[in-house]
Amino acid sequence: MAEARGSILVRSALRPPGGSPVRRPLLVASLMTLLLALPAHAQVGPLLWSDEFANLDHWLRITGNGQWGWGNGELQYYRAENVDIAPVPGEPGNTALRIVARRESGPGITDQWGGPLQYTSGKVITKSFVSVRYGMIETRIRVPDLRIGGWPAFWLLGTTNHGWPQSGEIDMMEMGAAKAFRDLHDTHNGGDGTNQATVNDMVTANAIFQSPAALVPGNPSGAASLAWDPADVLCRPYYNRAQPLVERFLLYRLYWSPTEMRFTVVDGGVERDLYTQPFVFGADAEEFQQPFYLLANLAVGGQFTDAYRLGDPASGLPVSMPFPATMYVDYVRVYRWNGHGEVALGPPVARTGRFGLYTDTTPVTDRAVPGVDSDIWVWGNTLVAGTTPPVEGANVMAWRTNAQGWFGAGIMSRQPVNLFGFGGGHLDFRIRIPANVTFKVGIIDSWGNQSYVEFPAHTTRHGLVRDGQWGRARIPVNELRGPAIDLRMMSYTFVVLEQSGTPCEFAVDDVFWDSGAVTAVEDPGARGPGPRLAMAPNPFTELTELRFVLTHDAPWELGVYDVAGQRVARLNGVGRAGPQQVRWAGLDDAGRRLPPGVYHVRLESRAGTGTQRVVRLR
Repeated sequence: MAEARGSILVRSALRPPGGSPVRRPLLVASLMTLLLALPAHAQVGPLLWSDEFANLDHWLRITGNGQWGWGNGELQYYRAENVDIAPVPGEPGNTALRIVARRESGPGITDQWGGPLQYTSGKVITKSFVSVRYGMIETRIRVPDLRIGGWPAFWLLGTTNHGWPQSGEIDMMEMGAAKAFRDLHDTHNGGDGTNQATVNDMVTANAIFQSPAALVPGNPSGAASLAWDPADVLCRPYYNRAQPLVERFLLYRLYWSPTEMRFTVVDGGVERDLYTQPFVFGADAEEFQQPFYLLANLAVGGQFTDAYRLGDPASGLPVSMPFPATMYVDYVRVYRWNGHGEVALGPPVARTGRFGLYTDTTPVTDRAVPGVDSDIWVWGNTLVAGTTPPVEGANVMAWRTNAQGWFGAGIMSRQPVNLFGFGGGHLDFRIRIPANVTFKVGIIDSWGNQSYVEFPAHTTRHGLVRDGQWGRARIPVNELRGPAIDLRMMSYTFVVLEQSGTPCEFAVDDVFWDSGAVTAVEDPGARGPGPRLAMAPNPFTELTELRFVLTHDAPWELGVYDVAGQRVARLNGVGRAGPQQVRWAGLDDAGRRLPPGVYHVRLESRAGTGTQRVVRLR
């Protein structure tokens, strides 16, 4: 195991990360040396994936106003009702994603503090549905008259569990920039040098990542932005004063490889670069070598625009965008580019059997490796290295409290990890902690949901004997997950938290998830390979057939779960050894037809478990 005894990584946040990423730093720095390569000669290859927006099966509708207007002081409340599939004006037979912003207020339309908001709009994301790494991404978009306050964008965020800006951000297109930004670049790429371009006349693109070079006063996040170009040598927003860029469709393209990005816009059949040269990145911007998911939204106001910011009417101009304002996204297509391009549908591949988080000698089916695909974090400098020796192997997480009045630490997966198949299993760990300390053990998913199980002082719970020595606890996952945790998309797979300020030294070791199913690790060859679950057709409309093989006569159960992890249907029986076929008509346990969408089917039998994603169409 790579993690040395007692080593810790200190997280600056006082609590686990949650909420949504900030889209725009207060101050950012550009790394001009990264842009010194000549434009790449490359080829666009075959289509890998597309969404022509006949439905919203690949997208999640976002609701709310986030924290401080999604970190940007935005003025709108996102409502699911403002997003739908609609006919494209003037294009019979064509449909698109439609996002509508409205001047609207009323019950529930509030900011995070409960203050009333005057605008609603829409936002969609593909997180847990579609992720992309590399390729040429193309989208066709029409935006409304923006005037002051309209801020449409089509962009990407890293699927990583790290917070912004370490997650990385790729803005393929955004409009609505403040006058100072428009005027700075007005002598290039269609600008006329008069400083009269409006938000309707200009479009830009950006990439944001975390860089040590950007850690300057006023930018504590270390966010580096390509668009931060006060010398006007790199950033080339596109201007069209003769034919404004609103109320008509334009194409936006991102050319993305493991070493560079190129942003372009196509207007009137002419493709124009939005930077003087491709953005060439390396170790300082490794964020862009990971998968990203897609987002589209129409914001109102905020610090990117000349409009005022949330909670401060004096910070900018009144919103003048005409309402209702409608944005259309006709399609999104991903092509192979210069030999690169990957598209993943659905959540990460499900882990099975026994998944090791921090263990040296316990047999596991699969494991996380601290320092490689996971990290051990201490929150708020609440703990320092301890001296307790390991209970197994050569490594241990040993700490002592640091007089902060509480402590928190956890194991975070760098990318979401799918533990859906562990819903009937346990989280096992060894801990040595004084008996007078009341603490909690919990988990956090990639959406920011948290759930904890308490271990009261001087109390035996879940097998943990509180005698001050090493003990083992075994928490049932169905208790640990609570009502909201998404096991398909896990961030912190183990958290230990204390909130009363009791000083102590403690240590944690031998941490793993156990699905409860028989695996080759536990019983090599005893039952042969576990069952493989398949279904056809998939996607399906009216009926699909679920197929699996039983290694011997045994009972079986098929559970159908929605995207929130709630079971909606169950089929069971007893089968003889050999192939099995079970038909399912897309009905829940009450015989009602389930709505179109993505579901997960989990097979449980004495031979083990199997999972399969299934899509029900309209």
